Amino acid sequence: RYTQRAKVTAESLRMRAESSERAKHQFLANMSHEIRTPMNAIMGMTGILLRNERAPGQDRYLRAIERSSEDLLVILNDILDLSKIESGRMDVEEVPFDPAEVIGDVHAVFQYKAEEKGLLLEVDRDPGLPPVLLGDPTRLRQILVNLVGNAIKFTEKGKVAIRAYAGAIKDGTCMLQLEVIDSGIGIPEEKQEKIFEEFDQAYSDTSRRFGGTGLGLTISKRLAELQGGTITVQSEKGKGSVFTVNIPYGIGRSTVLKGSVSSEFEWKGLRILLAEDNEFNAIVAQDELVDAIPGVVVHVATNGSEALERIRKGDYDLVLMDVQMPEMNGYDATEAIRAMESPKSRIPIIAMTANVMRAEVDRCKEAGMDGFVPKPFKREELLRAIQEVMVDRKE
Repeated sequence: RYTQRAKVTAESLRMRAESSERAKHQFLANMSHEIRTPMNAIMGMTGILLRNERAPGQDRYLRAIERSSEDLLVILNDILDLSKIESGRMDVEEVPFDPAEVIGDVHAVFQYKAEEKGLLLEVDRDPGLPPVLLGDPTRLRQILVNLVGNAIKFTEKGKVAIRAYAGAIKDGTCMLQLEVIDSGIGIPEEKQEKIFEEFDQAYSDTSRRFGGTGLGLTISKRLAELQGGTITVQSEKGKGSVFTVNIPYGIGRSTVLKGSVSSEFEWKGLRILLAEDNEFNAIVAQDELVDAIPGVVVHVATNGSEALERIRKGDYDLVLMDVQMPEMNGYDATEAIRAMESPKSRIPIIAMTANVMRAEVDRCKEAGMDGFVPKPFKREELLRAIQEVMVDRKE
């Protein structure tokens, strides 16, 4: 009888823990969406203002808004990523990618921040590095962004260097070794293991002095381990740090890399239907499209029903579809378009949504959408997604 009661209690506790985990995951997904929606408008309008003529005195305020928005987005992404890793929902891709391109992207992202602090940001790549590896370039980029971002944050003078080496190559696998080296404040020996723990930072006043959640290294370590790799650190207080990442990747034979499109946007005079119920986000998307695509025509629908009606009556080259809208959401609108008995059923549809959880991406694909752009979106991401679906349509 005691054993049976213990089993019932254990089962009850297990079900309660699973229910709590589901509730936590849903809460984070909802909060992510609610925060990302206004963030898209803030970041988009700030970028538009920075590109246009303005009074000289406005620059520092706009730059402050831009930097603060980026910092807030990093914090939001860190919390979401940790939740996905803990719940086993973090997916790792295996696609062909160019490691030199990933490193170059990270260098380009941080070049301005390094120059702003008077730091030199160096890149040194092993000429023996395979041109194509098989793995998850997004997760590799994320690890590098965290490490290089930290290095610049904690370095007041000197330089930060990214070194990339081809380690052992055996049976079609390359051990990619990356080092991020800085001349910053360093980490005391007794703190070097703890910095990879959640919310832990080497110094008690780190958050106040430098900002951040203390999650970047935790996430980087777990992302490396998810890919069968490791992260280690060598450091001395006041003398800088060296973070070393080792991840095994398959060596790719194909020279055609996923997502490679022309660097120059080649489509002109597109007719685009934008389905977006948020007025400010609609303004941002319209302004970005008009500025980037010569002769573009953008019509706005404020819900799925209106989008469906406009497609029935008009001719469009593609649809940018928000997901959460009143009356008819983006999934239902997409399914209704795909069910049309006319060539319009094949119109390219790109999801634009503030919900970036994996389940959302999968649901968009299941509904029949061809691409996915997360909010807040970067102009380059939007144009790349449009270019990709238009290339597919042409082929």
